[in-house]
Amino acid sequence: MKDTDRKAYNIVMPNSFAYNPARINVGSIGYYEGSENVIVSSLYEVFQTADYVDDRFLWHWFKSDEFPKWIERLQEGSVRLYFYYDKLCECQMLMPSVPEQKKIAKALDELDNLITLHQRKSINEKCSI
Repeated sequence: MKDTDRKAYNIVMPNSFAYNPARINVGSIGYYEGSENVIVSSLYEVFQTADYVDDRFLWHWFKSDEFPKWIERLQEGSVRLYFYYDKLCECQMLMPSVPEQKKIAKALDELDNLITLHQRKSINEKCSI
């Protein structure tokens, strides 16, 4: 990575979010948990959260039905609509304490895992017929 022309890329540090402002309306957002820096296209917005935000809690908010409403309300452009970081910062949500965010995120993670297991079971049952 040291020989890469960094003008064409953004550096993504561990525990960072990255998203495509032109494609976030279809879920183009990710979270990097790795241990080394990586790069993404300079077209992506990359950010880390403040210490009063649990990343897993925020991740679930990004995947909720509420976040797309903010995108729809705040995106800008004419032919192609964009949702840049300054617009993301305009979004509002109620934030419980960090310990409460962690509990909520853990419960939602467990629920997601349970749903995934049931979906796999359902697919396997259909395939064995």
